[in-house]
Amino acid sequence: MAIASCIWIGIEYLATDIAVGAVGSHRRSRQVFCGRLAALQNLRTAVNEQLVAAEPGDPEPEWHDADASTIIGAGLLSDLVRQRSPVEEVILVLPPWDAAHHAVSREAPSKAPLEAPLEAPLAVPLEVTLDHARGFIERIAMSSAAARAVMSPPESIGMTILSQTMAARTALGAGLKALTETWVHVEQSSWLDQRLQLNVMHSAEWLSERAVRKC
Repeated sequence: MAIASCIWIGIEYLATDIAVGAVGSHRRSRQVFCGRLAALQNLRTAVNEQLVAAEPGDPEPEWHDADASTIIGAGLLSDLVRQRSPVEEVILVLPPWDAAHHAVSREAPSKAPLEAPLEAPLAVPLEVTLDHARGFIERIAMSSAAARAVMSPPESIGMTILSQTMAARTALGAGLKALTETWVHVEQSSWLDQRLQLNVMHSAEWLSERAVRKC
């Protein structure tokens, strides 16, 4: 029987301890980590160290450089999910609710204080705001469509959206958080009709739930 896969999308936003815990609690599943790998060397090292304690026959995790926020990356991810069937679960790791700020404050750099407080309002260009909102929504839509296309209960659990623990601090962030939660609430019934789960939760909640399930 083929080994079921757990597909992780957006691991650039995944905490190292959650990745390590996922590998430890999913010994019999193939963990497929997808995202922007360039800045994830520490995470990959920590996961590989976890494999030292692996038992013979345990599948090693896969790493794929696929950015869900780009058209090319989204296409690669859709193909990858289909190629790794049977799929046990698709886990989408969301970016922060708020768009990334500029590194400089609204003041001219020469006039900015040397020790400005972290709460100081920072400029967010309109194009950054629009790109963040568009990419955020496209990430959810693409991941859910790819997940539903390959789910086959009872082998498949469904899809879990892992949200960031930090609260939204802008109107855009609050709106994206509300949109995500509302979308999941509305979509859950159709997933349940197919005997599949669709949830949004924090990473620690997901890891705790999966640990109990594996006991």
